[in-house]
Amino acid sequence: MQTWLLELWAAPAALGFALLFNVPPRALWLCAGLAVLGHAARKWVVFLQGDIVFATLAAAILIGLIAEWWSTRRNEPAIIYAISAAIPMVPGTYMYKSVQALLGIASLPATDSGQALLVAAGVSGVKAVMIVLALAFGIAAPLLLWPKRNSI
Repeated sequence: MQTWLLELWAAPAALGFALLFNVPPRALWLCAGLAVLGHAARKWVVFLQGDIVFATLAAAILIGLIAEWWSTRRNEPAIIYAISAAIPMVPGTYMYKSVQALLGIASLPATDSGQALLVAAGVSGVKAVMIVLALAFGIAAPLLLWPKRNSI
């Protein structure tokens, strides 16, 4: 399968979360499009030798900016577009690896040292937390940089 086709799998995930969050049907296509665009942007930054955390931050900022721009045109909150589009980028693999390494430590005999497993759990856990923070800051960036125009 072509590698760019894999990015299209972000659309069903975003649509599933959008339906779960009761996003209006007229906004579903943009949620799916933003998810694919965000995944493609993250993959492009990683392809250009960027770190996965920085790539996720760049993709989340792109999602946040487009969601904010679109929401002003539709007079709807940007969060309905941005959150469901960003959820497919949650670092499930890194979370899984972290928990798997911790469970590996728990199953070691008392005489063995679990130092390598502990390091693997820590690295994967820290990376997962940083990716989640990058998603949060990236989505919130437009609101932090450009406050609402109608606020007092």
